[in-house]
Amino acid sequence: MATGAVTLPAGIALVPSARMVEKMASARVRGEDDLDPEGFVDQLRRMSAGVPARLETKTGQATATLRLYTDTHIALLRPTNRNDGYFLNHVGRWSFQDHRSLAQGFLSVRCPRWTVHSQVRNIPAGSSSHIGVLTDAWTTLRTSGSPAGRIPGRHQEYLDTVERIILRTRDLERDRLAVTPILYRARRATREQRFSARGVYEFRLVERCQIAEGTQVQVNGDRGLRGVVLRSENLDMTIRFDDVPDFARIPAQGALTVLPSDVVYRAQLGAVAALRAGEAVSPRLLATLAEHRIQRSAPPDRSAVPGRDLERSQLDAFQRARGEPDLLLVLGPPGTGKTWTITEMAIAEAAAGRAGEGRAGEVRARRVLVTSQSNRAVDNVLRGLAGQLRCVRVGNPEALTGPARELTAEVQVEALKDDVLRNTEPIMSALAPFADVGATQDDAGARLGLLGAHLAEARQADRDVRARDAELDDITRRLRAPLEPEIAQAQAEIDRLNVVAERQRDRHARARDRYEKAAARRVPRWWAGIRRRGLDRRDRAVRAAAERVDAAEQELATARAWHGGLLEQVALLVTQDSVGGRLLAEREHAWGRRERALTHTARTAEPLYAELELAGCGLTRPDGETDDVAGWEQRERKLLDAVGLARTRAALLDDWRGRIPSADEELKHELVSYADVIAATCIGVSTKKLVGGLDFDLAIVDEAGQIALPDLLVPLVRARRAVLVGDHKQLPPYLDNDVAQWSRELVPGTEISASAVAETRDIVGRSEFERLFERIGAEHGVTLTTQRRMPETVATFISNAFYGGVLATIHPGSGPDPLFTSPLAFVDTSDQPPARRGESRAGANGESATGWRRISSRRCSPATAATIVTGR
Repeated sequence: MATGAVTLPAGIALVPSARMVEKMASARVRGEDDLDPEGFVDQLRRMSAGVPARLETKTGQATATLRLYTDTHIALLRPTNRNDGYFLNHVGRWSFQDHRSLAQGFLSVRCPRWTVHSQVRNIPAGSSSHIGVLTDAWTTLRTSGSPAGRIPGRHQEYLDTVERIILRTRDLERDRLAVTPILYRARRATREQRFSARGVYEFRLVERCQIAEGTQVQVNGDRGLRGVVLRSENLDMTIRFDDVPDFARIPAQGALTVLPSDVVYRAQLGAVAALRAGEAVSPRLLATLAEHRIQRSAPPDRSAVPGRDLERSQLDAFQRARGEPDLLLVLGPPGTGKTWTITEMAIAEAAAGRAGEGRAGEVRARRVLVTSQSNRAVDNVLRGLAGQLRCVRVGNPEALTGPARELTAEVQVEALKDDVLRNTEPIMSALAPFADVGATQDDAGARLGLLGAHLAEARQADRDVRARDAELDDITRRLRAPLEPEIAQAQAEIDRLNVVAERQRDRHARARDRYEKAAARRVPRWWAGIRRRGLDRRDRAVRAAAERVDAAEQELATARAWHGGLLEQVALLVTQDSVGGRLLAEREHAWGRRERALTHTARTAEPLYAELELAGCGLTRPDGETDDVAGWEQRERKLLDAVGLARTRAALLDDWRGRIPSADEELKHELVSYADVIAATCIGVSTKKLVGGLDFDLAIVDEAGQIALPDLLVPLVRARRAVLVGDHKQLPPYLDNDVAQWSRELVPGTEISASAVAETRDIVGRSEFERLFERIGAEHGVTLTTQRRMPETVATFISNAFYGGVLATIHPGSGPDPLFTSPLAFVDTSDQPPARRGESRAGANGESATGWRRISSRRCSPATAATIVTGR
């Protein structure tokens, strides 16, 4: 985390914006007002060591937003037009996103004075926002340790090329959309489930058109018929309207106009900017892309075992993905189990984090990003992970498949809220005796009050007992005086006899010890007689010592009886004394009161102990009974502390449970923060606020062979490592004809070099997966080689035509066919009229629906046949 300090030369003035004043008034009416500007400024004033701050600048925003953080709240500030202070646009409590943002770095702003004013005109003359000082400090902080400014020339050229492609694509799309509507021939209401109150309709297009999900469109220029593209597949486009238009209002045939949107391009340009500023999570990503220079990987961990059986090439990809430091390319021909392999990679990565394989040996979670160009591709991978890992699907619910929709944060939050309320209900019940019930006292308070009353009575009775004891001591000393000499003599005799008895016991112990040692000693047989006589002598000595001990203890008992008798005489004299007898009776009565009060105290405390133990407040039931007041006073203090803790917990839990129904946004971020897998489209990684600011330990990109470089950069800059899974032998990325023509017409000159022109054409014409596999695939690529989808005859043809003959086949084969004797047949249609050939019009990439043009362009001669037909 980068931090810096800045000390401002003068104070800062704040003015609540009109919108904030309106929001505060509305919140006050609802009874939800939290912290007003004065209260927030008071918090700022108490932070003399410095206020954490961040500067944020959004695209199209002229000035930066200053975000200030106190212990409990954050505020958004915008400089006034005269730069003499700030408008206070928002004050609110911290969110999960604020925690993540602050962890990335902040300035500690020391300001000598914070003031708040009702209007801008009240700001004192000569005041300043110091936005220039703050901007300079923030820029220094952001660039410290960053490679920006030291970026190599090759990297700079590469980024300029990618940025040029993005900007030109954006401009060409804007120009085309301004003059080219998308014609449709029919529309119908979809039968799919609605997930909002908006209308969802499907349109049948006149010709295929490549439109990104999330694109805003409008029907026949009608502003009331605006919506967002949920899916665009072949000739079908599904649109979710902003409102619920009547079906009859939508023309049966018409034109869809695409409304300009920079969402996709901002995400792409943001990824380029991150690379340029050195802010990509992987510090070696730019070198990998620009120079195809990649860190050498360690030997694969061949001991890594997946959760399911993988064939040899799948297992190789799985094991290499565990140790690849930067990038692994996995070429997956049709039917080779790409999804299985991806699933095992994600599971192993999450398991490694849980097992504590983090950096420096710390235990930390690892977050995996599963992404692709289309929602269906993402959902297909997610299907195999949902039951094994904590997964969150990020995206528009209407664009997702049914199973993936259940994994969205919105759906999971509802289930989480139910689980939290259900799981905390037993705890809430256990804390019920300590819950605040308004004006009345809770059960624990009533018991504590009763316990205190009983203990006070015991305390008073104990004082009475002690007072009577003191008076009785005076009377006892007076009545004992005549007998004191005899009592002293008896006590002296006891002391003397104690010494004698102890001496005799010691002698007896030594005699017994000598006898036992002699008895335990082993001697020769010829010495047995002598040994026996010696033992007899020692045995007699032990018995004689025991008799002397008995005599001494008998004398001691006689002396104690004499002494005890004298004390009983004194007690009898006290009892017979008129004052002494009364005091004894009063003491007995006070003692009875004390015992009864302590008994009631114990009975009152018993249910409290049981309730506290059930509530888990750390106070266990004490062992044994306490019959002294001091012991119960100590127990009372512990009970008061424990009840106070239980009350605090009850209040916190009650408040927390009360906030859960309206805590959707906080819980969504909580779900995402603790998820093992986040699944989103490439552009969705940047455009969805829920995952904004999140980094990933591993990004798995499926169908990477169909993803253009600008889109691929968006998830790559957010990940430490990446695995690209795809097949550049199949469909390439969608290529806009206008962009392709622009790249072909580029001419080297002063603004663009010949190498940049060549690289532009290469990036536009091919996927980054294909470019990387061509250059680093030998060392950092794996080809899956066992397919299970096609009959062997078809697979052999595909393998030889596209994959150098490396594919092996595990397939039961096809059944008998009444027409064809082989699953693969070549039918010559050159002698048939065009209407009967079954040929279709080429798509935007110059590819026919039969795929023939693509096959013929990949080392298969068109003279062989006009059409390829595959069997079952």
